[in-house]
Amino acid sequence: MKAITILTLGSMLLLTGCQSGAAAEPAVLVAGGAEVRQQLNDFITSIVGGNTVTLADDVLQQSPELFIEQRMPLDSQGRPLDGRHQLPSYRFVLVKAGDSCILQHPGSGKSVRLNGARCQTVAR
Repeated sequence: MKAITILTLGSMLLLTGCQSGAAAEPAVLVAGGAEVRQQLNDFITSIVGGNTVTLADDVLQQSPELFIEQRMPLDSQGRPLDGRHQLPSYRFVLVKAGDSCILQHPGSGKSVRLNGARCQTVAR
């Protein structure tokens, strides 16, 4: 009976160790191209309320975080509206989970798996 208990506990520890190795880690893009950039654009556009965004060709290749500033509402003469000077930015984080690259929006809890993307983890 003790042998079964020891084997069961050992198996549980082994499985726990395997699962913790698949945790999502901050990452940067290594390869992607136009298709990946389009997936990024579509996801970000859905989060920012349909406003179009322009992403650089090297987006998420230097840092796992991406900040998108909100467009400041302007009056008819192009001046910022009162009380609208400190709009928070949208924050996105690229993570690697197993072989998948995933873009997360921590503010909403939404994420998207980037098909065809390759990424590598970065030191924290």
